This record gives sequence, structure tokens and C-alpha cells, in this order.
Amino acid sequence: MIVLEVVIPIPLNKNFYYIPPKGVDPKNIVGKRIKVQFGNKILTSYAISYKNIKDENTLKLKQIIEIVDKDFVITKEIIELANYISKNYICSLGEALASIVPVTMKPTKRTIKNKIIDKKDIYQKHVLNVDQINAINLINTSLGKNSFVNFLLHGVTASGKTEVYINTIEYALEKNKNIIILVPEISLTIQFADIMTKKFGTNIGLWHSNINNTEKYNLFLKMKNEKINIIMGARSAIFAPFKNIGLIIIDEEHEQTYKQEQKPCYDTREIAKWRGKYHNAVIVFGSATPSLESYKDALEKKLVLIELNKRINKKKLPEVKILSLKNKQFKSELFAPETIEIMSKTLLKGEQIIVFLNRRGYSQTIMCRKCSNIYQCQKCSISMVFHKNPNLLKCHYCGETKNFPITCPICNSKNMLIFGTGTQKVEAELIKLLKNARIFRLDGDTASSKNNYEKAYIGMKNEKYNILLGTQMIAKGFDFPKVSLVCVADADTLLYIPNFKSVERTFQLITQVSGRSGRGTTNGTVIIQTNHPQHYAIKCAKNHDFLSFYKIEIEQRKKLFYPPYCSIVKISIKNKNEKKADKISERFFSILTILVEKYKLALKLLGPSTAYIPKINNIYRKHIIIKGCKENIIKLIELLENSKQLPKTFIKIEIMPSDLI
Repeated sequence: MIVLEVVIPIPLNKNFYYIPPKGVDPKNIVGKRIKVQFGNKILTSYAISYKNIKDENTLKLKQIIEIVDKDFVITKEIIELANYISKNYICSLGEALASIVPVTMKPTKRTIKNKIIDKKDIYQKHVLNVDQINAINLINTSLGKNSFVNFLLHGVTASGKTEVYINTIEYALEKNKNIIILVPEISLTIQFADIMTKKFGTNIGLWHSNINNTEKYNLFLKMKNEKINIIMGARSAIFAPFKNIGLIIIDEEHEQTYKQEQKPCYDTREIAKWRGKYHNAVIVFGSATPSLESYKDALEKKLVLIELNKRINKKKLPEVKILSLKNKQFKSELFAPETIEIMSKTLLKGEQIIVFLNRRGYSQTIMCRKCSNIYQCQKCSISMVFHKNPNLLKCHYCGETKNFPITCPICNSKNMLIFGTGTQKVEAELIKLLKNARIFRLDGDTASSKNNYEKAYIGMKNEKYNILLGTQMIAKGFDFPKVSLVCVADADTLLYIPNFKSVERTFQLITQVSGRSGRGTTNGTVIIQTNHPQHYAIKCAKNHDFLSFYKIEIEQRKKLFYPPYCSIVKISIKNKNEKKADKISERFFSILTILVEKYKLALKLLGPSTAYIPKINNIYRKHIIIKGCKENIIKLIELLENSKQLPKTFIKIEIMPSDLI
């Protein structure tokens, strides 16, 4: 009897067999999504092959309930890519397939008008400089040869990387190639998306979380059947089912959003390299502040380095002033007198300001003056953040909200102290200090309305607002000619978080947000307020000096044996019972130690240690860190999965995590 081999998106590396519906040729099912009964659930799964087996072995097999797809959605490349993800990111084949061909995509009989741009607007061409022309020629030469080449396009802010992208995309289209353009978050790069869609019109599709499941399915088939040639989107757009990829562009390649946090915890940049090799395509990683890993690879000739060291049209990089907050008392709680003075003058000249603070809410901590009790979330071991309008305490981890406490729950005192600063407090301060301020605040609270990114962009562009205030979401993707001043209200918010990437991210954020200034005809100024003016991340950002920062930071990584000098794995052990979490993590660490010694694997084990935030949503968290070469790490994980001693609890294994906290 003929049966179908089915992959089910569950955390179990085992394939299952089902009987095809009567009268349906199995050849017309393989490569499609199907619905099957698994236990007491109906699950959308993947038919990957069929085979003949003896009749007695089919007695217990169930029949497929429904064939979801009319068209084939699973190709040979998709199966090979899913196998790569399964092996390298520690997940089942079914979980890997579900990340490439989502189970949620929904076929529909009616025609869906999805996120494809219907008309091409007039795009104004720019005069290219020598560096841009050189970059375009290098990339297009590889495109013309159908060569798999990885480029790192390292250009200072406003150096014209977008024009390089556009010209290479045009050449790839002339060669009848498909193009994938990746951005950190589509909603944060409205302007970039606007430029690309104006230029390429009906040939470009947009893939992101705001597309519903039927639109997504329709767009998926358009890519597979080459009805469009360009897809632009966030992380998951890397899985676009194009048959003839010629060019993959990863803009702002340093951004941590390219790392998937949920299982399978893949790195988009590595998936791009895999697909580039498969298609003999060109990959362009672009950034003003490339990751240390990418820049080291470029210096070691694993990527071809292209430098754009100057801004277009001979514009100057902004002048950066560092203002120390250390041991100083200001009349304004948040801003130095010099900062307020420069802001006032900027607004009087009819120019615009960006104010950056990477903390949302009003204040970070509520404390009783009498007994010093700090108001913490009952579900998480972290302070609740005070938000105004309405006056609430919010936990930024589990989402719990509480009314503002009238009295201390410990001593009943009514003398409560609010301290720490978030974007709401900055907004209130700016309104008080600057009479001419027309402020738009863009952070995790206001951004919950999906139109607010567009409101911020259009409002600043049309000068409805003269101050854009926000968190890291305003640090990239915006190009406002009237912005002549950027103020970093507190440069230290990330600096001393216990994570090996904290200093790198501080430098990247400050440099990126500074680059929003002086992009028009007026020279730009940046004010960085900090308690640590001598820190090399702050000083290098002041001087727009990526290379000096890289040299210092890479030496720190080498001394401490962190990436890019090793691969790293974070194993998270989670349990509702704190003592069980401790006991299981100790046992787990013991199993790992035995396996490392038995098989002589050159790996370093750290832990088990309590996570930076020990409890989130009533779940206690312990971490084990593994350092070493990737091959040994994967071998250890394979040995671990075959071990019958594994404790029964929730264990998450993440290769090359974006943080260790």
C-alpha cells in the first residue's frame, strides 16, 4: 500500500506515515501542506514523500483529513534548508519547516489584493560619487558572473548605501534574477520602504507581520511562481520561495532583530549565506556600525569589505558634544543647561530635534521613603515601571498592571518616592522647558498603534512636529533634512547590563541615532549626556570612529573568550518551582560535564547561574553557558539528546544567542 511520509511541526525529530485520501494520487500530495490527526489534535503538517509498505503495517495508520494547498509549496531547496536549520539550531525538521512555510498561511478562492505596490511613482535619481560607483561596480561584477560572494558595505551614516542597493537591484533585474531585501523591522524603516516601492513599483512585495494569513499565502505563491521579482521584509522574508535568487541585501546587518528569539532560534544572516551559496547569489551586508563578527570576517577576507567613508554631497558628519552628568546638579532634572540652551536655539531657527532615551514609561522605580521597599512585580523579579495617563505600574516582562500604590504594602507609609527616567518623563520635561515644542513620542507604548510610525514620519517630514522623542526605534530608518540636533538624554542605559554585547550595542545605538543629524543643508550637532564620558564606546561614538572602537572591543572579546573568538550556547532551564529549577540545572550541568569529559570535547562550561532576571511570569530561570567551536557544541547537543538521563522540564537551547541575560 502507498503511504505518505509526513513531517509534523512538533519538537520531535521523527516522521510519521498517513494514508492518502481515496482516489487521490500521492504524487499530487507530496510537497503540500495537509491536515492530519495527531493524538487528539488536528495539525497542519507537511507531506514530503510517499512509499510502498506492506499491508499489515498500515492497519493502524490514519487517513489524511484534508489537503490544504492546491499548489506545491515545498521544494527540494526548502527540505534541504529545513534540514540545515534543524541541525544547526537544535530543532525538529517539522519546527524548521514551519518557520519556512508557515502553517498559518491560508488559501482562499477569492482574489486577494496583498501588499504589492500597484504603481511606480517617480523616483528622483541621485548623482553618485566615486565611492558609490566603485561599490556598485564591485557588486555588479559578481552579479554578472553568477558568483556566490559576501560583501560588507560599511558606510558612515548618510553615505548613500541606499543608492548602492538600488543600482545593484536594477542590474540583478536586468539579469532576470530575484532579489530579497531585508530590513530590521519593516515598520521602523518606512522611509526606506517608500524609496524602494517608488523605484520598483509593481515588481516589489512587502512581507511583514501586518499581512494577514490569506494575503501572505497569495504573496507566497506570487514569489514561487515569479509573478514578482523583489520581496522586502523583516527577518522571515529570507525564506522567500524564489527559484532564481541573484541578490540578498541585509540592511543594518548589526541589528539583533535578525536573530529569531523563539524556536527555531535561527540567525537570518547565516540563512542568507546558505541560500546565497545554494543559488550562487551575491549577499550585501550593509551598516554604518557593523557587528564585530562581520567586520572581523571582512578583515579576514571571508567577506569583501567595501568602505563608504564620507557622506554624500560632501556633507559633514555632525559635531558631537559630550556632557558629563557626573556629580552635577541641574535645575532641570534631566537636561544640562547647555542642552536646554542648544535645543531652544534650534527650535527658534525653525529646525528639528531628535531626543533619544532607550527607556519607556515615566519612571523605572517606586520606593517607600520610610522602609526603602521597592515595588516589584509579583510574577517577575523586576521593578514595575510607573506610567502616566493613566497612573499605572506596568511590568515590561509579563505585562502585569497595577494601580499606583497609595500606601506601601510593607509599612503602610504614604510617602512614596518615584525615581528613574523614561520617555514619558522626558516628554513632560520638554513641554515644561520648551514653549515652542511640538513633540511626537515614539516608543513601545505609542507604537502599539500600527499607524504611529507613519504619523511620526509624515509629521516630521511635513514639520507638524519639531521634536521626535523615542527609544531605539527612532535610531534608524529616518532621514529628515530639517533635523539639525540629536540629543542622547542618557547614553548609559545599556552600557553596564551584564551581557558581552552591551558595550557594542551602546556604541551602535549612539552612532546610529547621531547619524540622523545634519542630513540636510544645515550642519548637524549631537549632544551625548553621560555619567561615563571617558568610556571608549562614548568617546569613539563622539569621533565617529568605528575602527578604533572595533580594535578595543575585539581585544576585550579575545581576552574573555567571547564571540567572534568562539561559538556560544545559552541553555535556559525553566520551572515554576525555584528549588526544582536549581536541582534540575545542577543535574543538567553534571550530565554535560560527564559528556564533555567522556568524549574529550574542547568546550568550556559555565554555570548553572541564576538568570539576570531570575523569575519571569512565575517561572524561575537558570542558565548554563557553553563556549567553544560550533562543531563540538553541536556534537555535545546531539549526545545530550540521545541521553536517557534528561530531566523532565522546559529546556531551551539557543545557539549564538543575541544576549546571555
